[in-house]
Amino acid sequence: MTAVTLEEINEDRSLNDLRQGYSVIIAARWMLVAAGLAFVLYRPQSVMELTVGVLSVLGIAVVNFWLHARPLTNRPVEPFWAYCASAADLAVISGLMLLQSSQPSKTYAFYYPAILAYSLVFPASVSTALSAAVLGFVFVTGAHDGLDERILTVRLLTLAATAFIGWRYRRVEEQRRERRAEASGVRGVYGSESARIEAQEDIFYGQIVCIAARWCVIAGSIFLALYRASEIAAMERALIPLLILAAANFFLQARYMMRLPANALLLQIGSFVDLGVITVLIATGHPDCFVFYYPVALAYALVFVRRLTLTFTAVLGGVYAAVSLVAPPGIHFNGDEETLAIRLVTLLGTALLATMYWRIQRARRSRGV
Repeated sequence: MTAVTLEEINEDRSLNDLRQGYSVIIAARWMLVAAGLAFVLYRPQSVMELTVGVLSVLGIAVVNFWLHARPLTNRPVEPFWAYCASAADLAVISGLMLLQSSQPSKTYAFYYPAILAYSLVFPASVSTALSAAVLGFVFVTGAHDGLDERILTVRLLTLAATAFIGWRYRRVEEQRRERRAEASGVRGVYGSESARIEAQEDIFYGQIVCIAARWCVIAGSIFLALYRASEIAAMERALIPLLILAAANFFLQARYMMRLPANALLLQIGSFVDLGVITVLIATGHPDCFVFYYPVALAYALVFVRRLTLTFTAVLGGVYAAVSLVAPPGIHFNGDEETLAIRLVTLLGTALLATMYWRIQRARRSRGV
């Protein structure tokens, strides 16, 4: 097979992925429009912030209506315009961050569903370019505004992890479709066992994203435990459970690499352990570590069915809201309740987008496209 033929196959595959999955990006953008407009109108700090915010959100709405109308009228979305629209989404979020300054900013949480949406759908080269631009912007603005190094590091780490998990799951699904095509050609369709086999394969192939999300939590937690540490006893108390969690994740990754992955129950226990570790971090003086919830919720939603995903996300949101109310600095209803609401909405939105993509991929496999 020639290099030109391989290039054409890869291009056709990327276009098909875009056609099949672009509804995720459209849904993410409508979520940005609805939530963004509500939060822009709630207690604006200045006339400038309100004006720029409303015009930006309405501009995104107009563009998304045009892009949404094309597939509804059986007209494909050109990749160039899809890429430009996602870049515009990121530009609007970044502009709102500049209006608020990095440290007290509420809008950077919108990066997570936006990054997830395009990393699941766009080719790796485009996703990498967009993610690199976001990471560069967050780093430059954070350093310029004097953002605490720990906060800046965990933001960069979780943004990068969200992009990586989206790309990794997309590769998992590509490989599953290839295996399904080969199996169908050899021994026919799975038949009456199809639903059961699909559920088993979701766990078998998808758990690599749960492992990746856990590595993100472990890396960030160890960094926080070691950075500017001054007491040996405090370091030991923080590091010992994290090292045990790292050993357990090494074990799970080794089993996955040997094609002996964990079962669904063990994966669910691991996800709740991740939730517990993050919650302890928030409750012990690291409130900005809530960003670790995003890759964990995302990974869970890409592996388990919608009912379990909604249950897990509801528990996560309830735990985070309770901790935010009781742990310092608490919620004083002086505008910080809006920040909490944005975080809860984007967490839910990230999980819903992931489970939406999961359902699209299952439908694609059943149709063989």
